[in-house]
Amino acid sequence: MMRSIQRELNDFFGKILDQEYSIQQVTKGALSQSRAKLIPEAFKDLNTEAGKTFYEDAPYLSWKGHRLLAADGSTCVLPNHKTTREEFGVHNMGRHADAERCIATTSLMYDVLNLVTLDAIIDKYAVSEQILLRQHLSNVKFLRKDLLLLDRGYPGMSLMYTLQHKQIDYCIRLKGDWWKEGRTMLENGETDKIVTFTLPAKDHHLQKQYRQGSPDIKCRLIVIELETGEQEVLCTSLCNRRKYPYDCFIELYHYRWNIEEAYKLFKCRVGMEVFSGKTARAVRQDFLAKAFMMTMCAILSFPIEEKVRAENKVSSNKYPKQ
Repeated sequence: MMRSIQRELNDFFGKILDQEYSIQQVTKGALSQSRAKLIPEAFKDLNTEAGKTFYEDAPYLSWKGHRLLAADGSTCVLPNHKTTREEFGVHNMGRHADAERCIATTSLMYDVLNLVTLDAIIDKYAVSEQILLRQHLSNVKFLRKDLLLLDRGYPGMSLMYTLQHKQIDYCIRLKGDWWKEGRTMLENGETDKIVTFTLPAKDHHLQKQYRQGSPDIKCRLIVIELETGEQEVLCTSLCNRRKYPYDCFIELYHYRWNIEEAYKLFKCRVGMEVFSGKTARAVRQDFLAKAFMMTMCAILSFPIEEKVRAENKVSSNKYPKQ
């Protein structure tokens, strides 16, 4: 359970002033008035700076030289307040669609190996995950060898063309019947094929936007079989079969699961849907502050995790598998 704001304030000032007893220094009313002036995006900027410092200074984890990123969306139930209703909208939920709820769509751009949140967005429920992904692509400063892992709700010719222009590698799970080429591979028992798609006429404006002459998208389709026996089709920009052999893609796509774990942490441990205020501004402040807190926890624990990995490596070398 959350403690009262006044008690938190008393304990906080008691610690920083080194007082044996918690004496009221600031009222919760004063905090609320000051908080109303705080721009939520301040936490987004802090998160960006923390991530920038980490990637500049730390020996961060990578896969075949790539920083592995994933994007995924979720929903978030908000306090029922006039400002949240106006900013995020109200939707009828429940079995008979007779219960009004104020709900938002959220999205994270996440480093699945280093557990760092690069960008967090909260927006109207009506805004799609695909639109929020494009916001991530504008917000995040990508590195030269970034590799983006996406689930089957994201793929599209325009997205792949955009990633190709931005020189961001990708591995995206496709719906089995989404492309004719994917269906044909499943029917014929093929597992690895390099194909070229042409940007649809409706997306030709991207050629002018990115000043690219060719509308072609070169990619590689991979059919993998899961432990359940189910087959999945992956679409990737990693076309070099020598550097990226077929067998590496099951491991690669499995890393995407870490963003699912990140949402579990965000919702269950960090309390994504537990807000300390009712207004739309308070919601944005809490959401971005908690995303920043997750990043700081990942960064501060990285040296410990690094030490554990080193100890495990020594142990495995000392006692080799029989």
